[in-house]
Amino acid sequence: MIGKGFGKKSVHGAGSLFNVWPRGRGWAVVFFFVLIAASLALNSRADDPLSTATLTDVRLINEEGFGDPSNKYAFSMASFKGDLYVGTLNVKSLPGMFSFFAGTSGKRTTNGAEIWRREGDGWTRVVDGGLDNPRNMGVRKLYAAGDYLYGVTNNHDDGMEVWRTRDGDDWEAVATGGFGDKDNTSGRGLGWYKGMVYVGLENRSEGAGIWTSADGENWEKAADKGLGDKGNVWVSDFTEFKGRLYMGTLNILGGFQLFYTADGLSFVKVMEKGAAKKTNTAAMKLIAFKGRLYVSTMDFFRGFDLYVSDDGENFERVLEKGYTSRHNAYLWQMEEYNGRLYAGTYSHSDFTLPRGRFVLYSTEDGEKWTVETDDAFGSAFHYGVRSMAVHDGKLIIGTASPRRGCRVFEARAKDLE
Repeated sequence: MIGKGFGKKSVHGAGSLFNVWPRGRGWAVVFFFVLIAASLALNSRADDPLSTATLTDVRLINEEGFGDPSNKYAFSMASFKGDLYVGTLNVKSLPGMFSFFAGTSGKRTTNGAEIWRREGDGWTRVVDGGLDNPRNMGVRKLYAAGDYLYGVTNNHDDGMEVWRTRDGDDWEAVATGGFGDKDNTSGRGLGWYKGMVYVGLENRSEGAGIWTSADGENWEKAADKGLGDKGNVWVSDFTEFKGRLYMGTLNILGGFQLFYTADGLSFVKVMEKGAAKKTNTAAMKLIAFKGRLYVSTMDFFRGFDLYVSDDGENFERVLEKGYTSRHNAYLWQMEEYNGRLYAGTYSHSDFTLPRGRFVLYSTEDGEKWTVETDDAFGSAFHYGVRSMAVHDGKLIIGTASPRRGCRVFEARAKDLE
C-alpha cells in the first residue's frame, strides 16, 4: 500500500512580456511591435474572462501545464468530496507525443503522471512522478465511486495501473502490471455499476478487456479478446442508461462497436461497423442526457458523428461530418451543466499534429446546437477538450495540447448570474 502527500504549490494563469526596446533598422522596430500586439491579443483572449453564447466569466484557472510544459493534457477530471482533481498526461517533447500515440516505451519520454487538486485560487500537487512508477505517463480517467476516488493509468512498459484514494492525499496502487498482462497498456474506461468498479482496457495485441471489483482491491476479469472481436483494441467509456451499463470500443479496420450488459457477465452488441461508416473507428464518449443515450464517434477522415437513442437499442444520427468542420475528428468529451449538454472536440488541421483549436458546442434539447467557441477560447495549439466536470456550480474544462502545457478553464452559466 503506497500513499503520498506533497506540499502545496499554488500557481495562477498569467502571461508575461519582457520590456525590451529594439535598436537598429526601422523594419525591426515595426516587426517587434507587431509581435507584441499579437502576444497581447493572445494573452487577452486566453487569460481575461470571456463570454460565450450561454457561458460567462470563462477564465483560465491554472498556469499552463501547472508550471510544467510536459503536462500536455488535462487527461482526466473529477469532483470528489468538495474538491476538484485533475490528472495529467506527462510527455516531455513533441517526438514523445508520437511515441505516446504509437504505444511505444515511455522510459525516455515522460517524468510520470501528476494529479492536482484545486484549493481556493491555487492548486496542490497530490501525486507526481507516476506515483511509484514514472512510466505511468498519464491518468486517463478519474471517477468517484463510493468512498474512493479511482484513477487508471497508461503505461506502455509495465502495464496499466489502478489507483485510489479516500482523502485525496494518500494514494495507493490497487492493481498493477496490467492485471498480470503487460499488453494491457492503458485503462480507457472507468465506471461504477451495481456496486462494482469497472475498468475498460486497451490491448493492441489480444483485444480489449474489462475487469471488475466489488471492493477496489480484488479484481476479476469480465471480458477479454475484444468482447468477441480482437479488432476491438480498447473499451473507451462506460455509462449507465435505463438500468444497463453501456460501453464503446475502438476498431480501426471494422468500425466501432457498442455493447451493454445487464448483469456484468454477458455483453450484448447493439451497434457495429461504425454505424453508418467504418471510418467511425471509435465510440469516444457515452452520456445519458434528458432520458436519451448519446454516443460520439471518432472519424479522422470525414469528421465525427453523434448518435442518439431513446431505448438504448435503436440509434439515429443527429450530427455528422464534424458538424461545423470535417477537421473536428471526434467529440472527445460531453458533460451536462445547468440543463444543457456541452460537447468538446478534438480538432486537427490536415493531420498536422501541432495545429488545430478545439470547438465547444452546447444544446438544450439535443437537436439545436450552439457554438460556444471555435478557437479554444483563444488558446493556440490546444486542439482538444480532454476533460470536463461540474464543480462548485461551475463548468470546468481541461485542454489537450501536443506542444504546450494543458489549460484548465472554469465558466458559469449566464442565467445563473
